[in-house]
Amino acid sequence: MGLQLRPLTVKAALKWCREVHRRLPSLQGGMWCISGKRDGARIGVAIVGRPTARMLDNGERLQVLRVASLEGDASANGHKGINSMLYAACARAAFAMGATDLWTYIHDDESGVSLKAAGWIEDPVTTEGGEWSRPSRRRAKTVEAGKKVRWFAPRSLLAQPIIAAKKAQAERDK
Repeated sequence: MGLQLRPLTVKAALKWCREVHRRLPSLQGGMWCISGKRDGARIGVAIVGRPTARMLDNGERLQVLRVASLEGDASANGHKGINSMLYAACARAAFAMGATDLWTYIHDDESGVSLKAAGWIEDPVTTEGGEWSRPSRRRAKTVEAGKKVRWFAPRSLLAQPIIAAKKAQAERDK
């Protein structure tokens, strides 16, 4: 049957993510989710929601909050490509709904190979990560506060300057 995409409720996706995600299983919520299946069995989920940074939330931007898939030898157990498939599906769905931007963050020790395969664009600026807590608004300690790398879905308006800079650099390199 191969890999298939299916809609999934946020409640079911959050539960599955708590059981499967290797680094950050806990998540507050999401707007919509996509499930990846093989032979009827769920092997991955993607959860999309509003941007975590409220200053970036203009009502037309979305963020892939989590992608979680079963671990193991992906090629041996038939899970190879599920993360890329989920990222690509999230992009198609977000832009079909009229989003202007879609992005996600990964830890700087992750390769981003699934995002590259889905055509996403790496932001050349790595964020420092850190804590969300501020003196005026105390929050619980962040589980993994290290450096992050932002990736934009193809067609994201915020990615256009990065694409233009890469194109100009390629022209200069000729």
